Amino acid sequence: MVNNHSFDRVHGKGAFHRLCSMLDDPRFAFQHIGSKFGLTRQRISQLAKELGINARQRQRERAVLRGPSIIEKRYPPDIQAVIDKIKRSGMQVSPFISLLSFRPSVARRSQTMVLVNGMLCSIQLRKGHKFAPYAREYARFDVNERTRKAKIALWAIRRGRVTRIYVIPKTHLRKVSFVYIPADGKYAVGNNNKPQIDWSRYEGAWPLIRSTHRQIHRAANACL
Repeated sequence: MVNNHSFDRVHGKGAFHRLCSMLDDPRFAFQHIGSKFGLTRQRISQLAKELGINARQRQRERAVLRGPSIIEKRYPPDIQAVIDKIKRSGMQVSPFISLLSFRPSVARRSQTMVLVNGMLCSIQLRKGHKFAPYAREYARFDVNERTRKAKIALWAIRRGRVTRIYVIPKTHLRKVSFVYIPADGKYAVGNNNKPQIDWSRYEGAWPLIRSTHRQIHRAANACL
């Protein structure tokens, strides 16, 4: 166990107090602290442990104070085309930045999640497929982890040069794990397999983002 008197004798009067002050400030890296006392980073890490300091928690706090380095990557062309269509619909789109859980000092721009008018949205892009030789084309969308994390699911179907975007609030997807939507955007009339929910009504339903945003804003104001 580190002794404050012996530490002061070796490193000078008040050295132990300076050590504790620097360890309490996560902006100082162990390597930097060690250089001030002529000690290695490993020795500073050992002293911090003896003083009851959680090195991992300290590193996370240091990363937050310093601000993460953001990994910038271009969106895949298909996703970028969907984003461009969203913008043409009059929406404001900005990247969603998230911290990497295993590297708190690094953040990345999500390739499938964006902020639309400040609302967190997940994007899925699918093509239609025939599930039988003479059947109609359907696109399958999964209610996955990213869908549940976002407030709005933006599901896009590309058929030829036409891309349809469906705007579906997460609250409307609570009881389903996947959804099939016709590639041409219309369900067959009189089809017994027609779902209980007409998902085609969500095509281009951008007012849902505005209404959901207002509901969240009102709820936040009610808590103040």
